[in-house]
Amino acid sequence: MRFSVPRSPSTSPERKTKTPLSQRRRASTFGLNSSSESDADEVVDLESDSEGSVTESSDSGSFCYGSENEVPLPSNQKNSPSHPSREQTQIEATIAAIRLRTRHHDPYEEWEREMKKDSLRAARKNYHDSEDRLFQYQNQRRIEEAKRLAAAFKQDESQLIQKLDGLRLQQQAREKSLREKLAERSERLWNRIEASIKLEEEKEQAKLDDQRRTKEKAEREQRDQEEKERQEEQRKRDAQQRKIQEQEEAIRMQEEEERKLQEEEEAAIQEAKEREERLKVEVVNRKAAGMTTSEEDWKEARKNLQLVKTQGTRVVKATPTLKPSWSSARRAITAKVGQLTNDSETINRVSSQLVGILVPTNGPLPPPVYTALLSALAKALVLQAETEITAEKRSAIPLAQVAFNCLEQLEGFSEVFFAKITQRIGPWAVPCPLPEKDFDGRPWKDNGEARHIQGFRQGEDGTLETQAQYSDRVKGVIRLYFSVLKITPSKAPLEKMFQLPRYWTWVARLLGSRTLLVTPVGAEVLFVALEVLGTDATVIWGYQFVKILRLIYDASTEGLGGGQVLGGTSPDGIAARARVKLEVEHIMKGGH
Repeated sequence: MRFSVPRSPSTSPERKTKTPLSQRRRASTFGLNSSSESDADEVVDLESDSEGSVTESSDSGSFCYGSENEVPLPSNQKNSPSHPSREQTQIEATIAAIRLRTRHHDPYEEWEREMKKDSLRAARKNYHDSEDRLFQYQNQRRIEEAKRLAAAFKQDESQLIQKLDGLRLQQQAREKSLREKLAERSERLWNRIEASIKLEEEKEQAKLDDQRRTKEKAEREQRDQEEKERQEEQRKRDAQQRKIQEQEEAIRMQEEEERKLQEEEEAAIQEAKEREERLKVEVVNRKAAGMTTSEEDWKEARKNLQLVKTQGTRVVKATPTLKPSWSSARRAITAKVGQLTNDSETINRVSSQLVGILVPTNGPLPPPVYTALLSALAKALVLQAETEITAEKRSAIPLAQVAFNCLEQLEGFSEVFFAKITQRIGPWAVPCPLPEKDFDGRPWKDNGEARHIQGFRQGEDGTLETQAQYSDRVKGVIRLYFSVLKITPSKAPLEKMFQLPRYWTWVARLLGSRTLLVTPVGAEVLFVALEVLGTDATVIWGYQFVKILRLIYDASTEGLGGGQVLGGTSPDGIAARARVKLEVEHIMKGGH
């Protein structure tokens, strides 16, 4: 829209060419001065608002002044002539129109400004998107390149490691060879050094030993002299004191011995009378049933033992042609028995080897050698029982099985084995009190021979073993004997002394001998008998054996009568009696 005003006497402004934005003045587009302070404030700063609107306003066909100096100053009304009212009115109208124009809001210009802003934002967005895509592409390329470099590095590393491993192996081989050579050289060197040192040490030690022995000898002689003097004084005092004690002890022992002898004689006489009366009454029935007494069994065992010695061992030892084969076979038997363990394969193997030694495939042995080897086998089994079973009860199982196998297959072994058991533990395998005479009617020479027949053994120093040692050996052998009785034969029954009914006979004989029951060994072997076969005997004989258990329980709790108790009053006897009582209770509760 264009505006026109009438001509005035004042000089008309000239249209100027465009001036650069940097030189444009910050004033009204038309170069007019505001008539008031409010008019000046309403002038729009087009340069700060947008460069496009300034340019558009410049090209709209309106006029403008080149500078502030070209704007005509308002004329002083006092000096200039007054304008006609019409012209003044037009001027004011024109000024009002110009003011309206400066305040006009053009939608197109606004849209153009917004489009420029949107275009700038879109351009910036496109720039950022392309820059992000560039960064992503660069990152992807970097990752791929890093992977490729890592793979190449890994391959180079593996090749380098392989090469280093090869070099390391070569180096280790060389180092090993050098170390071996160095060790060998060092060993030779140290051996020579140690030999030299040892030689010097031996020389020095010999010298020191001589000095020490000389010094010790002098000190010992001095101590011996002092000790002799002290002992002489002490001996005199002790002799006097001992003489007094011996006199008192002799009187007491004599009285005690006389009392014991009298009691034992009375008990033995009474027991012998009762037994003799019973035997007289039962003699016919015994002979009819083929039963023997305990004394007869003991004499038979002693007789068999004597036959083994006279017809076997002594003959072999006296015959030079038979002794080597007997010695080698005896050593083999001892070695085989020592190899025994608790498994069926070893038991069968050892049993077969033992039988093979006594019954070789190339022909029977001479009778003296065979009898002597039966004695050697029986002795090896009994000695193994004395040592192994005493330490571990379960070792009786394999040993009893081997003994049972030999009893089944070796002729005459039953008599020899039972005779050896009687030799090692006395009459406890029968059982019976020790008779006053041997099987041939010969009385014992002295108490030492009687103790030997009872099974007491002497040590290497000649001293007799203690009661506890004797009791342990008897328990081990008796456990072996009862373990053999417990085994059921798969073929024909064994000899009568190794049949299961022998257990009933053994228990009945022991309970019928008060002389045996009052000893600690009697209570110990009774406990072993109950522990090994007590439960089985209850199943076999039922209520009859329960009666025997009741009798044993009463003996362990109430005593044997006449002031006597089972096992005696010694500590070992008291402990054995308690074990018997507990074992009877255990069997009555259901057994093992």
